[in-house]
Amino acid sequence: MRLLPSLPGLSLLFALGCSSVGSSAVRTDGGFAGRHMGAVRVYAVVPPSGVRVIGLVEVHAVNEEANVETLMPVFMKRVADIGGTGGVIDDVQTHYEMRTEWRTEHYSYPCGYRSTCWSTRVVPYTYQIRMLRIMGRALLPIDAPGPPAMPPTAALPPATPATIAPPPPAKAPSENGGPQ
Repeated sequence: MRLLPSLPGLSLLFALGCSSVGSSAVRTDGGFAGRHMGAVRVYAVVPPSGVRVIGLVEVHAVNEEANVETLMPVFMKRVADIGGTGGVIDDVQTHYEMRTEWRTEHYSYPCGYRSTCWSTRVVPYTYQIRMLRIMGRALLPIDAPGPPAMPPTAALPPATPATIAPPPPAKAPSENGGPQ
């Protein structure tokens, strides 16, 4: 009798099932902002001018859920989760892979006059899975509050390797003009 009150909860759990959709979002500009509550714009390949990159977003799924219709709302949600008002899609990858599992089969066969025998065997089962991954960047207008950042089209300054670092500054000559 104690099972009856929890029956609707259990049925809801089984109705929802499992999902292969996964995602990650990382804020890379050093700032922290709450979740953006408005609409999120999505741009393909080139971000508009007047925006800055605030983070990276990745979403993925396999088989039936591996489609753009399923993953784009998740991408937009993750952009909003880290405070972005827009996102630019940098890469969409589809990958197919063959997988093999070993399955146990129970089977019957005739083994004499009017008798049936039962047996078990382990057989390989090979199937194909589809994986889809969408990667992009979360954007925010340049004039929005937060830490200063370079616009997404600006290149990073080249790094100076430690082996060719500039020499230390020369010492100033002494007052009498001679070496120190």
